[in-house]
Amino acid sequence: MAILSAGVLLAVFAPIFGDPYATPVDGLTPTGLPLGVLTSGHPLGTDSLGRDMLARVAFGARASLEIAFISNITSVGLGVMVGLVAGFYRGWVEHALMRITDVFLAVPTVISGLALASVLGTGVIGISIVVTALYWAWTARVVFGETLALRRRTFVEAAIAMGAPGRTVIRRHILPNLASLIATIAAFNGATVVAVGSGLSYLGAGIQPPTPEWGNMLAEGQGAIDYAPHLLIVPLACVVLIVFGFVLIGESLSRRGAVSLQRSWLDI
Repeated sequence: MAILSAGVLLAVFAPIFGDPYATPVDGLTPTGLPLGVLTSGHPLGTDSLGRDMLARVAFGARASLEIAFISNITSVGLGVMVGLVAGFYRGWVEHALMRITDVFLAVPTVISGLALASVLGTGVIGISIVVTALYWAWTARVVFGETLALRRRTFVEAAIAMGAPGRTVIRRHILPNLASLIATIAAFNGATVVAVGSGLSYLGAGIQPPTPEWGNMLAEGQGAIDYAPHLLIVPLACVVLIVFGFVLIGESLSRRGAVSLQRSWLDI
């Protein structure tokens, strides 16, 4: 949480770090090379055009984290809804929704992501829709399996036998028992969407320069690895840290869920 909070604060207070598009005359060395890390006035150095790297990283955090949080919420939300409906109502509803899910699971991620980005556009909303389309299906598959197991539990069958509407049973009896699982899925999915969103920008299908985004900053810094490695290392470190933060949260939630499940069985 500390890592993710630091990333969010960096994005929120990005303007205090300066203009990410400004190209001051003192932003390059006399030979025209970028300034290195810890240079006076430029803690993270400058890029090949003399723009401040700290300002660009901060504004890049806005685009990267917007894509990550929007696509994480939408992909997990859509997957949970599909998995719940298919697992609870069964029958033709299950077959129809799960076959659609299987189709999305079978589609190659990179190729389909590039194709969808070319159609939906390269803005934050467009890339968020692309990432949502790529990653809702595995959430649906996991939630579907857990819903099937809960559907056969005695307290759910009792609620159905007493005439409770399906929506009420899902809301009051099934969804609360999936809360821990959904939180764990959201954490691990957050790590995935950060990497994929930055990866699409790195491949040229995401946020386009000169708008700063960690993925396109990686692409820009790739060619400068020999004489200015910080152009590649700084945005790469940001992506790795945010992914690491999501993974740590997911690992913690999964352990807590396992302990809770173990205790519930012992209580029984």
